[in-house]
This record gives sequence, structure tokens and C-alpha cells, in this order.
Amino acid sequence: MNMEETLVSVKKTSSSAGRPKGKKHYVILFRWEDVKTFEKDTDGITVTAFAFAEGKKPIAVYGTSSTIKSWDTLTGSADAKGYLHHTAWESPGDTKEMAICRNTLVNEDLGSIVINCGTEDAKIAGTPCTPLVFSSDEGQDDKEACKNTIELASEIPSSPLGRIPLNLIPKTEDSDIDGYLGLTAAAAASLEEGV
Repeated sequence: MNMEETLVSVKKTSSSAGRPKGKKHYVILFRWEDVKTFEKDTDGITVTAFAFAEGKKPIAVYGTSSTIKSWDTLTGSADAKGYLHHTAWESPGDTKEMAICRNTLVNEDLGSIVINCGTEDAKIAGTPCTPLVFSSDEGQDDKEACKNTIELASEIPSSPLGRIPLNLIPKTEDSDIDGYLGLTAAAAASLEEGV
């Protein structure tokens, strides 16, 4: 990193800071090759600009809320440590549309966005140079369940998971999903302006 690194104290934010947070029922997925603008603040975490190439949009894949998670893990040897990004979820059912989606994305360089219920910034996993790839995809159709369990992971360490303000997340191709996720006109305007 070329930025000057300054140590900053981290305070306890609340008495229940470790309480689990509910997630919106969709994981937003996109191909990094479709992204024309991706910039972070000097902190290396906060996304300040995010826009897709003309005619390109992210998609949203339904997941059981309690199974959606996005996290990072420390890896590497001395003086070469960094964070691998992960996003995982379970999608109920076994539709042809889900099979097509999985087949289309299985070998792509991906990014993901997970939105918590509330107004805090969403988590964005992957970067253009350290994308997510399918690391696990297991279908189940038996007496216990009918679902797909999917995990995406980066293969090259980078910084911890990014945070993206909700108004920078572009709309998907589905207006009903956009409404549920709170992807508003502000996000569409920032996309058009190339913010």
C-alpha cells in the first residue's frame, strides 16, 4: 500500500456489538469484468466509487437469510500476510434457473455484496485483482432438504472486506428485488453519473 498508515484506537461501539445481524435475503453477485469504476478511500476499506460498464448490471441470488455470511480470514507467511474474502449462503429449491446461474458463474471472476438489515454500509467481497471464485457448490435433494450450498472465496490475499455505502450499490435487473434491498434512485443516479 502506498498510503500512509496511521494507528487509530478502536472503541467498543455498543454493549451488544457482537450480536448477530440479520441479512437481507439476497446476495448481490457481479463479474469484475463488467465493472468500469471501483475506487476505495485511503483507508483501503471504504468504497468511494462503484459503477458498471454501459448495459451491465449485477444480479441478486436468493438465500436463506440465516445462512448468508461474508467474512475474511488471515493467511500468509511472515511479512506477506493478508485476508482472503469469503461469501457463502444456501438457496432453497432446485430450479432450472438456479442451475443455469451456477453454470454461468462457476468459472468467472466475481464480487459479492451482502446487505445487513438496517442502514449501515454493506460488505463487498473481492476486488478486480483479487476476485472471488466458486470454492464450493453442493446440491442437495433428499429427505432432509432441497437446496444449494454455495461458497465463493478469493485465492489471493488482500485487505479486509470492503464496506460500500448503500447509495453506491447499483440496481439489479429486477425491480422487485431492488425495492426489497433498498436500491434506490440515488444508487441509479450515482451509476449514471459514474460516481
